[in-house]
Amino acid sequence: MDVEQRFTIDVPADDVWRAFKDPALLVDCLPGASLREPVDGSHLKLLFQVKLGPITAAFTGEGDLQLDDDRRRGGLEGRGTDRKSNSRVKGEAAFAVVAEGAATAVDLSVRFSITGKLAQFSREGIVQALADQLTRDFADNLQHALQAQPTTTADADPDVDEQGGAIRPAAGDGGQPVAARPRLTPVDSGSVNVLRLVWRVIASYWRRLLRRSSR
Repeated sequence: MDVEQRFTIDVPADDVWRAFKDPALLVDCLPGASLREPVDGSHLKLLFQVKLGPITAAFTGEGDLQLDDDRRRGGLEGRGTDRKSNSRVKGEAAFAVVAEGAATAVDLSVRFSITGKLAQFSREGIVQALADQLTRDFADNLQHALQAQPTTTADADPDVDEQGGAIRPAAGDGGQPVAARPRLTPVDSGSVNVLRLVWRVIASYWRRLLRRSSR
């Protein structure tokens, strides 16, 4: 199944592209998603939780991120498994960051397939409603995250704070340092409720329809 999305945020393109090079920040911005382990280069170990009516699924998976700095484009290939429902999902996503004056547009193209018990929920309407809402939530969280971050200069010393003191990076697995960056408050500590998202989309549609009919 293919899903196409586009969103615009009021942040310069350079800052948005820099965010796409920080997988931990992007995962923070996506409801239901979390990292199972610190990022290892371009390889990600992910967990995505989603609630489908009475069914709660937790897809444990991995993904590989590719980036093209010159064109501000990239892609992610991933796969995951929910052992409880014996369902599997695999897919690939392509994205492009495009400057639009002082703002930035992001184009997303996702292709995926799902097998197992949860395949019955992959009908086009439900998937589109989920994609629409997740895209809006992700865009809002990303804009908030970028606007909340302090401005840094390209020649700043990452090991020295504003008062000249040394910064000690946190230790990751195997004692390896993890980049010191203020973490975001989790945008959603629980799972994504697909049926609730569908209802929100339907309610939004009827509100727009009523507004048009009242004119």
